[in-house]
Amino acid sequence: MAKEKKLIKVSSRPKGPSPNSSAVAAALGVSNLDDSQKGFCAEREKAVRLLAPAGCGKTRSLLWRCLAQAQAASEGEITRFLVFTFTRAARDELRDRLKHDPQLRAVRSVVDVTTLNSWGFRYLKNRMHNPRLVTTSQDRYFTMTNLLQPVWQGHTKVKEAMTDNHRKQRAARQLMDLMDIIKGLGYRHDLHREYNAYEKHTEWLATHGMGKHVVSMLKQLDDLEIVDLQASKPAPVRQAFNNFHGFWCDAITRMYESAMLTLEDQKYWACIDLENAAAGRRFTTGMHRYHHILVDEFQDINTLDLNLLKAIAAVNRCDLTIVGDDDQAIYEWRGATPEFILTPDKHISPGYVSHILEVNYRSPRNVVELSQRLIKHNKRRVHKSVVPVSMSNAQIEVLLMPTLEESVEYCRTLVKQLLEDENIQNIALIGRKRSQIIPYQIVFASDDVPFYAAEDLHVLLSDAFDDLKQMLLLKAKADQPLPFGPDPVESLLKICDKVKRYPLNKSDRGKLKAHLLAARPRTLKDAVEHLYTYTGPLKGENVGGAMARIFYVAVRTVLAAKSVADSIRAISQHFEGLQKDYGKSLDDVFYTDPPFLYLSEYAERYGEDFAAFYQDIEKAIATLARIPPAEDDEQVEDDSWKRPLHLMTALRAKGKEFDAVILLDVNAGIWPSKLAETEEDLEAERRLFYVAFTRARKRITLLVDERVLGEHMAPSPYIQEMGLSIQGLD
Repeated sequence: MAKEKKLIKVSSRPKGPSPNSSAVAAALGVSNLDDSQKGFCAEREKAVRLLAPAGCGKTRSLLWRCLAQAQAASEGEITRFLVFTFTRAARDELRDRLKHDPQLRAVRSVVDVTTLNSWGFRYLKNRMHNPRLVTTSQDRYFTMTNLLQPVWQGHTKVKEAMTDNHRKQRAARQLMDLMDIIKGLGYRHDLHREYNAYEKHTEWLATHGMGKHVVSMLKQLDDLEIVDLQASKPAPVRQAFNNFHGFWCDAITRMYESAMLTLEDQKYWACIDLENAAAGRRFTTGMHRYHHILVDEFQDINTLDLNLLKAIAAVNRCDLTIVGDDDQAIYEWRGATPEFILTPDKHISPGYVSHILEVNYRSPRNVVELSQRLIKHNKRRVHKSVVPVSMSNAQIEVLLMPTLEESVEYCRTLVKQLLEDENIQNIALIGRKRSQIIPYQIVFASDDVPFYAAEDLHVLLSDAFDDLKQMLLLKAKADQPLPFGPDPVESLLKICDKVKRYPLNKSDRGKLKAHLLAARPRTLKDAVEHLYTYTGPLKGENVGGAMARIFYVAVRTVLAAKSVADSIRAISQHFEGLQKDYGKSLDDVFYTDPPFLYLSEYAERYGEDFAAFYQDIEKAIATLARIPPAEDDEQVEDDSWKRPLHLMTALRAKGKEFDAVILLDVNAGIWPSKLAETEEDLEAERRLFYVAFTRARKRITLLVDERVLGEHMAPSPYIQEMGLSIQGLD
């Protein structure tokens, strides 16, 4: 406990009364705030950290601090506040409270609530001619292939990726994503032009717990064949600098000069401009100056966010009040790190005063107690003693299911019962990974049970899922010759594009195609046999035909599979390329499991009936015809989120509440992920489970599987850490 206490800085007491301490006391006296909330609101220091566990009244405290600090100002002095939220939903909630709470009327006109992206765009809009946001997939592809073509033409490795027609589309999207990821990690085109500076920043990231993001960046560059991680020299970081960093610097500059901005650009260019203004002592003055800057969900910010916030504070000559919960830091996949909220003295400025909210107003008593018992197993955190207001207990059950199939069926029945329960207004099914939720999506769609699918679930609308369907169709016609069957050579080449994480390059494709054409196969199955004898270049190497045999085994296993389940299992296990369109797999190492293994187990029910499987799949896809809007969309027209049943991953559960929560596959290897190896990784996994568990208001069911994919599975260690017992079904 001694180590934990060092992280807390006890609030210093004012040396004397503030100019309007009586006004502050009067305002807080009618606020109904608890003592810990009042302490934060009345704190006279401006460099303040508020640690606010879930359900402890953080939003209310944040706004009342604005009121208290306004009341504390000298008579006639106008104090202005800038409040940053992490999402548009949080922004709208704060604005709504300001608008409708009569007690906050006095500060409505002096509190601006916004997101960093919105603030950055507004700032740049006043300094650029007609800036345009590049947000859609089509716009991003156009930007890379057209606007940036003169740039990548001058960078050999990027040019190779962009001029290979079979890799071009995915390369364009991945390059655009990677360019933004690099900005989020704090790399700069103006500060890191020389290798020494680039290497020093890379080392800084590793030192402060973000080394895995550097590794992820290098793996993506390896996927794009821009760096070669197998090469012994030069070192991967040096390769990244030599082969990509110059392109990145030139590309983002070209976009800025063309007034084309990505979402990260809104923050990146605003940060640079503000830093230059502060360095030139061009401070904000008069009615445009903010005296207090408060940042919500501070545990979720990345390096770019931190630098922008510090720059905004510098030009306004004020400190940052940071608000968040280190126990809910679950966005490390986007470059965030708990380091920033745990050690603000190191990363922002010395002298931070800390307050902790320790009264939970939202959750039932046992949910609070169990979740606190769980999260205390993390060492890299600030100790908190959270006390529940509610004396009622949620219904909590941990059920052992013999197989994943029976788990799906039990959940199907339970959800239908809960939907008929008048005391249950909404339900959430929460999984660690999207692959866990696909079977439930198909089940509820086939039963005509409406549900809201969080953004994480759009695997069924992805290129990866289209590839899966196309491969199953090719399998069905693999022994049919033209004209009734598929072109054997072209079909095999398309399949080979999916075996590894990136398609064949132009040279390898051409030589393999020549080999296959010379053999003149009549069917796809014939073509596969000729693949076995290929000894030309394949993925850069094919000594003695070794790589060709790997490809042969992958394709042959799929074609030889008899059932729907075996076919999907073979595709999922042998085709790394299907992960390419898997969204956060590029950022979150724990999303890189084969995407359709859970679907394969569910598909056992179909036997060899591929037609029935297709019908159910298409019906499930129809439920996702409208993709929920992203946080940055200005208008939200889709109201499907109002449906009582929600399917989501734990990452999407943060900030939400449900009467009933069902946690799926609460097994070791899933919670926590089997890919979590370091102590930091394991603590991040525990925080994610903590967030998922604390979403429940009335009932929470944890489903534990005895067997998954034919293998025995142990229960999650989190069950024992909370002191819960597992029940078998009667």
